[in-house]
Amino acid sequence: MIEQIRLIHKAFEKEPNHIATYVPSQNLTVEENLEQLYSRTQNIESSWIKDKSNFSVIPTTDQRSTSVGDLMVVCYENPNGNGYKEVWYKVADVGFEKWFDKQHIANDHLKSKYEKGAA
Repeated sequence: MIEQIRLIHKAFEKEPNHIATYVPSQNLTVEENLEQLYSRTQNIESSWIKDKSNFSVIPTTDQRSTSVGDLMVVCYENPNGNGYKEVWYKVADVGFEKWFDKQHIANDHLKSKYEKGAA
């Protein structure tokens, strides 16, 4: 069960920045929930969606539109009881691609190495 999805803006920042947390709908797939979060964090016609019932923005953060290269961290209930089991996704040109873990977010140039399963 997905507990929350954290949005991290990384595409244009020097350092990744956790800017919002979204509590997703349990009756949607992971992909549909990622799409919901992406849609809610666009500044096309106005600022981010006003309904914040399951969405919280980190104070003092800029609210630019979520873009290709930004990250979404899907947090699942951890069966061991400590923290969350995290699965990272990167916003792609179309949709989302599974990303690795927080140690790799600054290492885009190493992506192909990890995709191939190299140590």
